[in-house]
Amino acid sequence: MEKDTTHSTLIIKKLGVSIGALLIFLGVPVFWIWYSFIGPGYYAEFNDIKTSFSDMEGVALIDAWGHEDITFEDIGALVEVEDKGPITFVQLSPDSFSSTSKICLQSIGPYQFEYNGTGYAGVKNNETGEPMISQFHGSSIEIGEDGWFADFFPSKIEKVQDVFKKYDEICEVISNWPVSPQKEYLRLGDGTEIWFSVKKIK
Repeated sequence: MEKDTTHSTLIIKKLGVSIGALLIFLGVPVFWIWYSFIGPGYYAEFNDIKTSFSDMEGVALIDAWGHEDITFEDIGALVEVEDKGPITFVQLSPDSFSSTSKICLQSIGPYQFEYNGTGYAGVKNNETGEPMISQFHGSSIEIGEDGWFADFFPSKIEKVQDVFKKYDEICEVISNWPVSPQKEYLRLGDGTEIWFSVKKIK
């Protein structure tokens, strides 16, 4: 008498399907984690930014860097603009090449920046989440629409390409800023006080 194996075969098939589904269920997140935080995806934004610079006519990418954390962040780049001079950008993102309210310069032409101040610089009370007054200092200026230094410039700057187009205009404004150790005083609408100056690169 032959043994009926139909039931056993169905169980094996179902078991195989379940194991396959489990492997897919586990494999997709594992692959995503590897791709995003270890593999090529970890540097995807960084590579996109370098490509954006490299594809621009009249712009040479000299160096690029970032900070390795959970994501590759704090991306910066030094570029040379043909017939103009060098620019160092920091806090770059892919939006920096389309439209953003945050464009940060660490240097342009012969000028580097430094400032210090007291006021609202993003520090919050741990318990309430309310903004707190703190002391701060920095070496890059935000000249985008929401930046502390935006009002110094006659034209709105919304992307990296605007900095290239208005290179001379930006340098002309900055040339009138005090050279360190002298400083100029700036008071913002929220009461934040800033003392800023430039250092000339030799």
